Amino acid sequence: MEAKEYYRFLLQRYYAGIATPAEEEELFAELGKQADEDEWVAMLSELYAHTPADPQYNPAEYEPVLQRILQQEHTARVRPFRRMRRWAAAAAAAVLVTAGGYWLLRMRNTTPTGTVVVAADVQPGKNGAVLTLANGQQVVLDNREDGLISSAQGTQVVLKNGQVEYQPSGTGEAVSNTLHTPRGRKFRMQLPDGTLVWLNAASALTFPTAFNGSERKVELTGEAYFEVAKGKTPFVVALSNQTSVTVLGTHFNISSYADEPGISTTLLEGAVRVNVPEHPSVLQPGQQLLFNKGAGTVALNKQVDTAAVMAWKNGVLNFQDKKLTTVIAMIARWYDIEVAYAGTPPDITFVGEIGSDVNLSSVLNFLKESGVAFRLENRTLIIGKQ
Repeated sequence: MEAKEYYRFLLQRYYAGIATPAEEEELFAELGKQADEDEWVAMLSELYAHTPADPQYNPAEYEPVLQRILQQEHTARVRPFRRMRRWAAAAAAAVLVTAGGYWLLRMRNTTPTGTVVVAADVQPGKNGAVLTLANGQQVVLDNREDGLISSAQGTQVVLKNGQVEYQPSGTGEAVSNTLHTPRGRKFRMQLPDGTLVWLNAASALTFPTAFNGSERKVELTGEAYFEVAKGKTPFVVALSNQTSVTVLGTHFNISSYADEPGISTTLLEGAVRVNVPEHPSVLQPGQQLLFNKGAGTVALNKQVDTAAVMAWKNGVLNFQDKKLTTVIAMIARWYDIEVAYAGTPPDITFVGEIGSDVNLSSVLNFLKESGVAFRLENRTLIIGKQ
């Protein structure tokens, strides 16, 4: 099965009742290929194991039905049961692999027992940013139509298909611009050298309108993914704590939020040198360097889950193996809410992920199922209080 994590994500969305029609069609098309049966059963069994059992399940009534399904001859069809309850025995593997087709049994209740209901639900973040030009003018890019934004110092700044692009003519003095994504926003841009940058929520990138010197230097706060265009000069990303990342042409992700204890650099393609005070390191693809700002120490992960690192760029909130405080910070940035802790945060490590296009109530259900006590008061999420 190709892109296993992606289909795991589609299954989770379908199981939660939030998959789009296009996602459902894609999921069942892949199921219908009649391959990788063990992979499907393993994924759905894992999903079932983390889902509360249906209290209306009656083994005497439904287990004979399950046996008849399993004994069917070749059917060569896919049948999603869109309104069926997920009976515990029938969904023990969640996908029942028959001799030629798949039967996906699931439950989609309108409001399941124990679901968090939010009186005034909070919408998820969206694409948007604020561009600050050299003269101090601020241009809000949310819902702005394509076209010319600015033309100065020999550089045209245009918005095209939801992406800011810098098109230098080679004349004029380079000046500094800043692209800032507030909380609840993320955005994509193309730098003057052709480098592509994706900015996560609550991030900012400061850069020149043209790269004319001995290096192509930008400054980052927050999180961004870079696809650096090859060039004759090094590409340098300056961070806090005298830390920087130097590359010639590569794909990498940097997370450097001021309210996080560490700075992480993850390499997907090419090579980068992370210039940490007293700990310079060269990364290879699939490696991640974590710099602890407080302790001044570094840790190298040689086999990082790059799909999890890049989840934010691909429309997913990935909580896998993350501590509660990290997960809550992610939620606060994307949904633009405040967070308070009633006491010491519990030591909880999460598993799983959820689409970043769902309302806050869906994420709160995720927290509740993980055993986190909380209360939402207006737009403040209080952890440790019910």
